[in-house]
Amino acid sequence: MDTNTNNADAGHATNSSESKDDETSLRTITKGPLGYIGNDAIDAPVPEVRATTEERFRDSDVSNLTHVVIQVTVSRQRDIFRYIGYKYDWNQPGPFWHFLGKMVTKALLDDNAELRELNFVAIGRREFIASTTPMWRAAVEAKKAADGAELPPLRVIEVNFKKPQPGKPLEFTWAPARPLFAAKIKQSNTQAGNPDLDHQGTQVVGGIVLNRRLTP
Repeated sequence: MDTNTNNADAGHATNSSESKDDETSLRTITKGPLGYIGNDAIDAPVPEVRATTEERFRDSDVSNLTHVVIQVTVSRQRDIFRYIGYKYDWNQPGPFWHFLGKMVTKALLDDNAELRELNFVAIGRREFIASTTPMWRAAVEAKKAADGAELPPLRVIEVNFKKPQPGKPLEFTWAPARPLFAAKIKQSNTQAGNPDLDHQGTQVVGGIVLNRRLTP
């Protein structure tokens, strides 16, 4: 009898069982009346989050950002929400994207600021979620109230979440967005004739139609 093989098999079975136990202990998003799932379906406090950037961007003023593009893989989202205590649901991405936005504003802006998702694009297993900031939405409302008012120039950043580490705060890196992102957001504004981008089916990343996700 090969005891090493038996021990290896036993260890594999134990690890598999522990993995299943970990999954079953995770919370799931809360459904409202008639099964409605809102953006606030994740009932958990926003954890401690650290935002880092390159030295050359550290003195940048982030208070006047207009848009944020979060890029994150499906597997990284699973890791992040397992860290928080939730089971990621690929079929209901809205609450998870909204919670990622909360983490970004907590680290970069303030707890009361809210990013509002406007659209997304999936390229392979990586998803790009574009959102507006309170500053941009206020400027849009001012333009509506005073026809002809100027909108501020687009200031877009990209955000990448790092893999969660046990016992450490969550962390993401940010940097000014590549010109392609701002160009596509500006193009969407022009095509839609609606500067607040409160619509679906536009584009953020070169030629890829939004709201198309691959099965994980």
